[in-house]
Amino acid sequence: MAIYHCCVKIIGRSSGRSSVAAVAYRAGAKLTNQRDGQTHDYTHKSDIVYSEIMLPPHAPIKYGDRSTLWNTVEKCERRSDSQTAREVEIALPIEFSLDENIQVVRGYIDNNFVSQGMCADFSIHDRNGTNPHAHIMLTMRDVSPEGFEKKNRDWNDKARLEGWRENWADVCNEQLKQKGLSERIDHRSLDEQGLERQPTIHVGRSVVKQMWNDRIIQENEKYKPQAVAEYMNELNEGYTIIKNHVSEVRAEDSQRQSKLVKMESDIKTIQQRTADIYRLDDSLQQAYAVRDSMGRFQSKKDINAEIRQLEDTYKQSRDYYVRAFRISPNEAQQRIQQLRHDYQKAHSLRRNTDTSQYAKKMRDFEMEYKRQRLLAEIRHDSREILQSLDRADVRLNRITSDDFNTVMRDVRPRQAEILQSKRQSYNRERDFYDRVR
Repeated sequence: MAIYHCCVKIIGRSSGRSSVAAVAYRAGAKLTNQRDGQTHDYTHKSDIVYSEIMLPPHAPIKYGDRSTLWNTVEKCERRSDSQTAREVEIALPIEFSLDENIQVVRGYIDNNFVSQGMCADFSIHDRNGTNPHAHIMLTMRDVSPEGFEKKNRDWNDKARLEGWRENWADVCNEQLKQKGLSERIDHRSLDEQGLERQPTIHVGRSVVKQMWNDRIIQENEKYKPQAVAEYMNELNEGYTIIKNHVSEVRAEDSQRQSKLVKMESDIKTIQQRTADIYRLDDSLQQAYAVRDSMGRFQSKKDINAEIRQLEDTYKQSRDYYVRAFRISPNEAQQRIQQLRHDYQKAHSLRRNTDTSQYAKKMRDFEMEYKRQRLLAEIRHDSREILQSLDRADVRLNRITSDDFNTVMRDVRPRQAEILQSKRQSYNRERDFYDRVR
């Protein structure tokens, strides 16, 4: 419903303000104050829906340019504590459309300010139709075709101020009546209206914003446990998969190691028995050679007896070798070469299978698991800097880039520095866990 709000303020240098900076902020413009060389850029503001400059008929046409008008105002003031401009802030009825609000504000400014010789620069702000209001910046000196003259002290009269406040209520009520609406606004206090209702307290934009954030958080609270539970289930599944995979790799590695030990033992046994067979064969060949060289000597009988003994020993050893290994000595040599090749290949495979990467991945999952456990236990009212500025997704309440940039534009340089540092630290941590996942 329509509410009444009409506040008149003075822009003065004694508080460190300038009319150029004030107008740039209210109009969402980029203006340079020629007096001190500072540039004020508020072109990023998104809630300005309309701006206009209204001049008396006898004012110079060049004052229709915002920069020219307010730099001239600043140039006319010499004192360090000069009052450079007057601001009238009014709340606009939400029952009116934008065009209707523009017409109402124009008529109000023309009847109360421009007709009295003031230059007016007004801007209408509205954020999604929740708080439409207008800022009217007024000059404080008489104006002639040649430019600004001396200050008009009559405009500071309290009776005139009360007239401005009453006229705004009359203008709005007339428009509400024409639209056939029953709502009305009143510039008088509750006591003057004879009402016993307690007046409300203006809490300010920051408190309203915090209340809005708290309400959003409370609405999302019912989704938070479910979202965290789902994420924890996904994390548990991934953790279990990695853990089982590491166990499988370690089991395969253990089996491969056992196979290598057995292969190494088999190679040594076959090598030893094969060497014995070849030594017997060499002795038998030497005995044959000795016998052939002896001719008809008497000792040939002893040589023949020794040869028969060697032949029996060789045959028994060969038969035992074949029974034990189920292959002949020549085939055993080929088997040894194959076993050596398999042994080297198995060793190479074991060196190339590095389980450390799986262990590292499992450690990373454990870190993320513990981190999410802690996040699930954190209350929303802990008021940490990133959570207090939060408009992020419901699951982890992370601030989005758009929200962060919006906040950065509205804080002081030192605060922006701190927020940027925290943002960079947060991004590094988020990138790390993104890589883990």
